[in-house]
Amino acid sequence: MRTFAIVALSYLIGSVPFSYLAARAFKKIDLRKVGSKNVGTTNVVKTAGLIPGLLAGVGDCGKGILAVLIAKATAPELPWAAFIAGLFAVVGHNWPVWLGFHGGGGLATCIGTLLVLSAASVFYLLALWGASYVLTRHKYASSMFGCASLPVFLGIYEQSWAYFGFGLGMGVLLGVKQVVAWLRYGTKPDSIAAC
Repeated sequence: MRTFAIVALSYLIGSVPFSYLAARAFKKIDLRKVGSKNVGTTNVVKTAGLIPGLLAGVGDCGKGILAVLIAKATAPELPWAAFIAGLFAVVGHNWPVWLGFHGGGGLATCIGTLLVLSAASVFYLLALWGASYVLTRHKYASSMFGCASLPVFLGIYEQSWAYFGFGLGMGVLLGVKQVVAWLRYGTKPDSIAAC
C-alpha cells in the first residue's frame, strides 16, 4: 500500500505543470500550441522569455527533488522507494493528468531527482552531454547519447546495480518522450527540447 502511495504522490507532484503555468502567467500563451509544443523549460525560454523559463526550470527541477525527499523520509527502510519516486515524478512531468497527458521532456525533473540521489553525478552527466553536443552540434544526437549513457554512467559512478536500473528507467523515459515528440509533431531532431 505504501508503495502505491509513493507512486501516486510522486506522479501527482511531477504532474504540476510549472512550465505551462509560467508561460500562462507571464505571456498568456499555451505551450502546447507554440514553439516546439513541448511543455518544458526550453520552450518557456524560447516563447515566454528568460525569467519565466528560469522559474519553470526551478519548479520542474524541484518536483524531482520533492518526490525523492518525501520517499526517503516516509520509507527509509525501502531503498528502492526513492528510485521509484524519481521515475514517477518524471512520468508525471512527461505525461501530466492536468494537461491531458501532454507534458515536457523530463530533463529538469530528472536533474532534480539526481541532485538528491547522486548530486555529484549531475555535473559529470551535464559535462558529458555538453561535450557530445559540442562534438556533434546536434541536439537530438547528444540527447540520445545522454539517455543511453545515463544507466552506464550511474552504474559505474555509484558502483550499484540499483543505480544502473534507475538510470536505465530514466534514460528510457527521456528517450521515448523525445522520439514520440519527433514523430507526433514532425519536429526536426535538432529542435526537440530536452526539458
